[in-house]
Amino acid sequence: MTEDEPVEPTNDIIVDEDMDEQLEDMSLEGRKAALTKARWNVFMYLGIAAIMFGFALFPMPFGADYDNFTNSAEKDVGYIWGLPIPGDDITDVPVTLSVDVINPPAKAGVLLGAYLIQTDDCQSNLGEYTPIARNGSGHTHHYKVTKTTPSAGGTYEFEFDVDPANYCMIVQYVNANGDNLGDANSDMNVDGKMWPNQVFAGVLGMCSLFLSAFAFIGAQKYGATVRTMLEGGNETTESKVLSEISKDKIAAGPAGAPPQGPTGGPTSGPPSGPTSAPASGPPSGPTSAPASGPPSGPPAEVVESEPIVEEVTEAAVSERYEETDNGYYFKILADGSYDQSVYVKAEDGSYSAYEE
Repeated sequence: MTEDEPVEPTNDIIVDEDMDEQLEDMSLEGRKAALTKARWNVFMYLGIAAIMFGFALFPMPFGADYDNFTNSAEKDVGYIWGLPIPGDDITDVPVTLSVDVINPPAKAGVLLGAYLIQTDDCQSNLGEYTPIARNGSGHTHHYKVTKTTPSAGGTYEFEFDVDPANYCMIVQYVNANGDNLGDANSDMNVDGKMWPNQVFAGVLGMCSLFLSAFAFIGAQKYGATVRTMLEGGNETTESKVLSEISKDKIAAGPAGAPPQGPTGGPTSGPPSGPTSAPASGPPSGPTSAPASGPPSGPPAEVVESEPIVEEVTEAAVSERYEETDNGYYFKILADGSYDQSVYVKAEDGSYSAYEE
């Protein structure tokens, strides 16, 4: 192909006059979709956080009644799940026992003791674990006792923090040495609560809360962008072109320098023209002033169209002023004749003789 050969346009390139507007509309719609998605993410993460915190704060209850055969209240709590981190730490599972004393033994020095024994078989003889629990066994067997004698109708709370494992609960009337003082006439009721989901659900709830905060920040940014586009950023192509043309005109300024005032006019005395006016009517002269400088004399005659005449209220009522085409004024005297001086009008509405 030589340089002289014409290049035929193909149909692959399609010129769309509304392409800019379509792109702007798509951009705005995309922003709106992103804003809606960000807002839904805020509510979704807040909902997940509320559910997780609900799981973390909702206890799992269990209970036990007094058994006359063992003279104690015993319960296989089952496996308490949690983070498998041994030792006393923040990941331990809280367990609370609430004991309602109905009929304590009628003996001196009776106390109320509670055990949480870590073992897989609660049907075995647990008596071998109770001394270990009373003496302290690290973080596997737990024992707590009241400091005062329980009274009938009273409620006593025991709080434990345990590692994940299978536990057996034992509550007894004991003496200071931990020996069982319960009898067939004794009675009590135990209500227990544990929070095994506190760590898992709490961590997930905090993560969801942080994600909702980030989603909220993103929604605020998208919202500000959409508001900006709706308030004027999403202009049509015609509006943008007209706006650019107006900006160019403003930046370029006027085509020429502003006029510096009248460039011509009389050098001394009144403007050239007849020295006196005829007895009847205004003096003959040009009907309009030149484009540059004040007129050379008053108009020769009054045209058929009514001239622009302004009356001065501060001076005598008989004095009137007639405006010429280039902004100068002639004074019309009381007898209808024209003053040979040329006048200019000040900003306050007063008139004064033109001085070069």
